[in-house]
Amino acid sequence: MKHPLLSAVAAAALLLGTAAHAGPVIIDGTDSADHGSVSGTTNLNGWEYMQRALENLGSTVTSSAAKVVQVLGADTGSQARNAITSAFNQSSLVAAGWSIQYVSGAAAINTYFSTIGTANTGILYLSTAGLVSGDLDSAELAAVNANAAQINSFVGGAGNAALGGALFAQGETGNGEFGWLSTLINGISTTDAGGGGIGTNITLTAAGASAFPGLTNADLAGADPWHAYFTGNLGGLSVLGVANDASGASRSIIIGGGVGTTLQCGVPGTPPCNVPEPGSLPLVALAALGLGLAGLRRRKAK
Repeated sequence: MKHPLLSAVAAAALLLGTAAHAGPVIIDGTDSADHGSVSGTTNLNGWEYMQRALENLGSTVTSSAAKVVQVLGADTGSQARNAITSAFNQSSLVAAGWSIQYVSGAAAINTYFSTIGTANTGILYLSTAGLVSGDLDSAELAAVNANAAQINSFVGGAGNAALGGALFAQGETGNGEFGWLSTLINGISTTDAGGGGIGTNITLTAAGASAFPGLTNADLAGADPWHAYFTGNLGGLSVLGVANDASGASRSIIIGGGVGTTLQCGVPGTPPCNVPEPGSLPLVALAALGLGLAGLRRRKAK
């Protein structure tokens, strides 16, 4: 007869041993596109942060992916378009052979998602929604939310995590905000800081400093006000940047890592469930271990 505690430990070890990368991801609650600029060939403040985010993702995305940044929801000539274009143009991605493409309009976004994959996209960039001139409008955001499964499949490499593409997404406000994210990660919550946002500076965590070589807290000082923060279950994501709210409470403004939850996973006709990334003990492994310990205590009590 198997020992209940050993069975639980074995189950936890199996979960840990099969942890998958599931693609590099940076998600934030900022509208840094509205709080930056370029001086000559140097991006400043929010645009500098966006540049570093692209460079980080470009250096970690699978080498088999197309060297293309696909931008969703940044209209021609708008602040949203100018910011991501400058972030890309001043980045190291250009010299590395990357290009940038733009998709605007709900119909075009739906069409793009019907063919999304690492064959045509290395980095998927979701513009802000309802925060910056020319960013995702309500119809475009609805199209993004309706294609959460395609985002998950792209980041997860359509079931092969080693082939996953990269995702960079920024702040959203209004009806449907971060609907795609709550679909992908069960239990994650986003809190809207309001139209005016909160003007406290974002500072990098240790994980954030590692993720953004060369980016300093001074670079982020002009990226505020920020407009949303994340709480609850973060799946396989880590907290990269924090800031205090009006009450002095520290809030998670920038999160990143690999998506740890798939849409309707593990049932017939859907992709297998992603296992949370290593770095912290997965909740499911902890639960299995806890159940084994509880069972052992009950047996001892008898």
